[in-house]
Amino acid sequence: MKYNLELIKSKRKIIGFSTFLVLLSLLGILYSTFNTSYKKPINLGMDFVGGNELRIERACEEECSNFSPDSVIEKLREITKNKNVLNNIKLQFQNENKLISIRTPYLSIEESNDLINNLDNIVGPLNYESKDSRLIGPKLGKRLLTNCITSLLVSLFAISIYITIRFDKKYALFALLALFHDLVIVFGIFSWLGIILSVEVNSLFAVSLLTIAGYSVNDTVVIFDRIRENLKSKKEGYNETIQLSVNESFRRTTFTSITTLFPLLSIILFGSYSLFWFSLALSLGIIVGSYSSILLAPSLLLKD
Repeated sequence: MKYNLELIKSKRKIIGFSTFLVLLSLLGILYSTFNTSYKKPINLGMDFVGGNELRIERACEEECSNFSPDSVIEKLREITKNKNVLNNIKLQFQNENKLISIRTPYLSIEESNDLINNLDNIVGPLNYESKDSRLIGPKLGKRLLTNCITSLLVSLFAISIYITIRFDKKYALFALLALFHDLVIVFGIFSWLGIILSVEVNSLFAVSLLTIAGYSVNDTVVIFDRIRENLKSKKEGYNETIQLSVNESFRRTTFTSITTLFPLLSIILFGSYSLFWFSLALSLGIIVGSYSSILLAPSLLLKD
């Protein structure tokens, strides 16, 4: 089956669409940095900022009644003696309102037990056997954030060196532009998710960015290799050869992406909540990466 992507005719539309996505992502990053309570480009989770996380299930006979996190926090403020416990508290209802997730700064065991007891009076009864808690100190959180940023920068530097050696400067530049395009868009999407839905990112998000970088570069290298080989034959014009090469590689790249997406979609639909956002980030990265490898990067090579 032959494909006929009109890359030459669609060059301006492809670059315009990518520019719009990048600008929208940058807008989310800037808004998150200057107009949110956490004042950061993205809503960092407890892995990076430290604190206590308490998880406990409600003992519901059938469906659990619906509570607003804000209303629960207000009621907690009314009955809690030590008001400092509730500073910077984040409360979420998950799994159809059955699971309660509470994140706070560092709490003592006594303060933690008092918080759970007060919560039981408001949204109970609670299943105390399901109680799960963990603590990450602020120094450990900052160290983990630093390590994640360092690993991402080192991997991007290594990828840059590899592409520069593998291709000439023009190919390397456009491959790197496509790579940063993918990472900025995924990062921007999660900035907007943090603004709109209060979604937090943890260390798995850094892992997803590293995976997306490798996947995106792999697809781009495959298509650029085909373009370079076809240009050596010089059977057609420069732009026509690039378009032909993309159409020849389209089936392989698309099928690889779809095959990779199937298990990720299974995790999104049927997996645990802890892997939901990680799988979503990877899925978005694969979709955006496939788009940039098939359409954006080759379009940048086209001559006007």
